[in-house]
Amino acid sequence: MIAEREQSAAWWVNLLIPGGGLITIGRVWFGLGIALLFTLCANCALAFSLLFPDDVPSWAGGLTTGLAGGTYLGAQLRFAQTVRSRRREAATARRRQALEAARACLVAGQYDQAWEAIRPLAAQADRDLLVAYRVAQVLTAKQDVDAALHAWQLVRALDRHHIYREQILSSERALNRLARSSVAPDVPFGSRDA
Repeated sequence: MIAEREQSAAWWVNLLIPGGGLITIGRVWFGLGIALLFTLCANCALAFSLLFPDDVPSWAGGLTTGLAGGTYLGAQLRFAQTVRSRRREAATARRRQALEAARACLVAGQYDQAWEAIRPLAAQADRDLLVAYRVAQVLTAKQDVDAALHAWQLVRALDRHHIYREQILSSERALNRLARSSVAPDVPFGSRDA
């Protein structure tokens, strides 16, 4: 991913030289094409308006000025779109790695490591079904009954197509059995006073 400092520098370069910011973040050919197109349009606009105003039609200066301005704006929009898509790709890669790491830890029986792997994504669980499912699996494996039941309720709410219906039901049953077996009675066993 592009570091914030490099991105800021690339933004300024792109403002000064349309396409230059794209070149600095790795889109060399696309940035070079935009830079050349802008240079061609700007030079033609200057030539038609200032150097040869009587030799070319009057609309040619306005047209090339408009093309240069459009190229400039297009370069800024394309730069912003490229930065946004790279951020999105980096976030998707981080999500995929965290989910895979959590799954691998669950399979290996390393439940605390699975929680550490999935924890950075836990804030997304209220809108991402797969993250919510993995969080619920990890909490169930850790036997954190209250948090796991809450997580499975969240999975149920997000699972509109009932993909995880069986897993939800079986996990909730197991967690409820675990909760009943671990609850200590309020009254000492064998006492009938209460």
